[in-house]
Amino acid sequence: MEPRDLYLTANRLRLHLLEWGAGERVVLLLHGFLEHAHAWDLLAPRLADAGLHVYALDWRGQGDSEWVGAGGYYHFMDYLADLSFLVPQLSERVALVGHSMGGGAAVLYAGAEPERVIALASIEGLGMPGSDPAEAPARVGDWLEDLRRVGRRPRARVSLEDAAERMRARFPTLSPEAARHLTLHNTRMEDGELRWKFDPLHQTRAPQPSYVAQSRAFWRRVTCPVLYVEGRESFLRLGADDLEERLTALRASRVTLAGAAHHPHLEQPAALAEALIAFLQLAARRHSRSW
Repeated sequence: MEPRDLYLTANRLRLHLLEWGAGERVVLLLHGFLEHAHAWDLLAPRLADAGLHVYALDWRGQGDSEWVGAGGYYHFMDYLADLSFLVPQLSERVALVGHSMGGGAAVLYAGAEPERVIALASIEGLGMPGSDPAEAPARVGDWLEDLRRVGRRPRARVSLEDAAERMRARFPTLSPEAARHLTLHNTRMEDGELRWKFDPLHQTRAPQPSYVAQSRAFWRRVTCPVLYVEGRESFLRLGADDLEERLTALRASRVTLAGAAHHPHLEQPAALAEALIAFLQLAARRHSRSW
């Protein structure tokens, strides 16, 4: 099943989505940092075959979505604002499935507008470890230096083969085909040269630290069923106590997939689809009158 391309304006930006299937039960897939909607190409058709209406978003400044204008930046809460404008255009209530950074954003959005989210599955992403407020000035100083660096540096040319190999070096459980797929859809030809699609501003260190006390307030406002999915070989390490606190606050169930690390949707798409479909069917039965 090939996806359909869709462009919607949300929060004054033109955002790109892929769409599979049809019907009233909408699932919105949210990719991880510096990736794109095509990261879901192996999973989304399986969800659509189960009768779900599936969309995958390119976050602002990534994939084929519009970059922010001059003087703008990609603060994390901007992602929540984009969802707030986008979700009502898709359905009154949606199920969210987020990976890594997308999972962290989905959790916060579900706490900010709980009435919009019917179910939430987070894959390898429940937010960053907490920070010490005393580190904030140094972090902002690093961010300012990064902004100057990006302003001075010309946009880099990309070799598809080298980029795919670097991705496999970082995520060794990815197959060569999956690494190439991620890289292929993350690049475009510009003036005869291959370049990254994402805005270089994404490669700067974010100025706002993560504070657990603030995040905790969002977790407690999430009212929908929550599923946390992790790869058994994952490198993601929050710490057992930290992870347990988040899962408890979210009242989340937990699935661990064998043969997967940080990208279960690319490493074990069939097993992940089975887990997600079972979870979403339960949510549908619970909310049959409103989803």
